[in-house]
Amino acid sequence: MRLPVRISYRGSQIAGETENISRLGAYIETSRNIPLGAELTITLSLSADAAGPKPSAEINCLASVFRSGLIRQEGENKYYGLGVFFTSFPQQSDRDELSSYMDLLTLREEQHLREGLKQLKERRASSEKIQAAWQADCAKCLAALKQILAKLQKLYSLAQAKK
Repeated sequence: MRLPVRISYRGSQIAGETENISRLGAYIETSRNIPLGAELTITLSLSADAAGPKPSAEINCLASVFRSGLIRQEGENKYYGLGVFFTSFPQQSDRDELSSYMDLLTLREEQHLREGLKQLKERRASSEKIQAAWQADCAKCLAALKQILAKLQKLYSLAQAKK
């Protein structure tokens, strides 16, 4: 889930975006490298489109960097990936909001998987029907060709008899 993130680190504000997120932490892409073990204050913007009818919410947490490294460079711009572990939430409501959000995302993912499996089964059933119809058509064509062959053999026999 890509969510906007603001990172506070040593008096600096750094913008970023999550690549994935869980109740325990996140993988964040940002334009600044932050060293392993760094303690951060993170503000996550939970998007309204993923949360359904609820308005967007911002939650705050403290985090520790456990992975950090350059992931790509586009011209002069460098992008870093940060793996962070959420160490605490200043307010219980922030933890609860993230947990509810993750529950909602999990339910949506399960629904998408169910819908995808249903569509796959429907396509497979449709494909099987098409294949069965094709095989039936092939059988009809083969039967017709056998009849034509039998008639041609009779004609050949008659032609040979007249010689």
